[in-house]
Amino acid sequence: MKTYINELAPWEKKKEHYRNIQLGKEVKIQKGDIKSQATEMITSQIASTNAIIASKNITTDTINNLTYDMESIENGIYGIKAAFEWGISDVVWQIEQDSEKLKEFLEFVYATSDKVIKNLRRDAEEDYGSGKIDLALHSLQELSTENQYDFSVHMSMGIIYLFHKIDKEKALSCFDKVIHHAGKLSAAYYTSYALLYKALIKRDYGLIKEAESLTNQAIKTLPNFTEAVYQNAQYNALLNKPDKVIPLLKKAINSDIIYCLKINNEKDFDGMRSQINKLFEEVRDEKNKKVEHKQTELEEKASLLDSTITYIMEIGYDIPEAFHVKSLKEKNTEVANTIANNSIFDASIADLILSLLNKRLQHNEAKLKDKCQEIKEDLENEIHEMNSKLSEIKKRGHFLYFFLYLLAGQIVAIPIGLSMETFTGIYIAEALLLALCLYWNIILPRSRWERICALLKDKEDKLDQIVKRIGSIDQYLDDFLPI
Repeated sequence: MKTYINELAPWEKKKEHYRNIQLGKEVKIQKGDIKSQATEMITSQIASTNAIIASKNITTDTINNLTYDMESIENGIYGIKAAFEWGISDVVWQIEQDSEKLKEFLEFVYATSDKVIKNLRRDAEEDYGSGKIDLALHSLQELSTENQYDFSVHMSMGIIYLFHKIDKEKALSCFDKVIHHAGKLSAAYYTSYALLYKALIKRDYGLIKEAESLTNQAIKTLPNFTEAVYQNAQYNALLNKPDKVIPLLKKAINSDIIYCLKINNEKDFDGMRSQINKLFEEVRDEKNKKVEHKQTELEEKASLLDSTITYIMEIGYDIPEAFHVKSLKEKNTEVANTIANNSIFDASIADLILSLLNKRLQHNEAKLKDKCQEIKEDLENEIHEMNSKLSEIKKRGHFLYFFLYLLAGQIVAIPIGLSMETFTGIYIAEALLLALCLYWNIILPRSRWERICALLKDKEDKLDQIVKRIGSIDQYLDDFLPI
């Protein structure tokens, strides 16, 4: 195995797609450049990758949804994951130094330092970012004797010695100091960070077992450090240990699917391509299955939403157009078509679409629940009013009123009957009075009672349905699966 002691190894040189990434620009510009050039790199590699990883139907707009956002880039090597390459690691460290986490740490470390030392620290960082390597190195060397707790000084020096001075022994010494000081301060991220650099130099020296051990230590120090997982897989591949490589690569891919492209183009894995292709197929099938399950769940939610909207409209309430699920159904068709492309990236795109649909559906469900609560309150008020009317009807003594009306009616019925000047006139008048009293005091109240009871039962049934639907919506909201 060729060693690279006094020169940069091929894996340490800047690739063509990162040609514009170099020290000498402001952090904000660096982040924008990494974002745009990472997208360019991903677009180029997707166009030539195998069909298991990505189909030819993936558009540029879709790729933009799969690439790294500014927040990821602000998190440095931890955030850009598969987009990280050693050739741009000096710029990535420039971005890392601008992080709030490191700034807070430095503020604490230099809290008791005098103004001269604080200014020296500021100047060293500015010179590093400006690409004034010799000035930065001079200030950093002076700082290293002033404040032993600032491991970032040794990190900057190590990167300068490794990539700009090509003095790997001095770089190794600096990274050892980072590991020591960051470890004492329980700064797991920076300890793991330095372990990756140390492993890189060991690889340059041909010491692959040591490199593997160091990256394994980095994983133990920070288990969710994806790039450490990937690099450990690389060293295990060089040691011809596929049983270790495959689980590590799967973990990396599950964290960031862009690793599929990186793995596909990495020569370190050429000795186990058949196993890796099987891994790609396994990842694709798992992603397809996961997406199909979520699609089914989405359809069930949409069906519940649709049926609830239909029911509410049937009982006489209006529902805004925004609550309807027509657009959701159309997007679900798009998901089905994307899954049919049968690749890892297409499944991930479908997953992303489902995530957006699920969030929109969850929003609609929450709004619909509020509408159901409003209807529930209206029905409860109506039921309360009806019960009050029934109580009034029940309180009235119908037969007592019947006899009172019948008795009082004699004042009118007798004169009318006598005025008919026939023997049967009085009977006719009394019969009419009796019929009128029966209708007004017995038949009409009973009819009103029966009508109110029927309306009351209808309202209670509707209320029961609304309560059940609120419960169903609550259950779906509780079971909502974030994607």
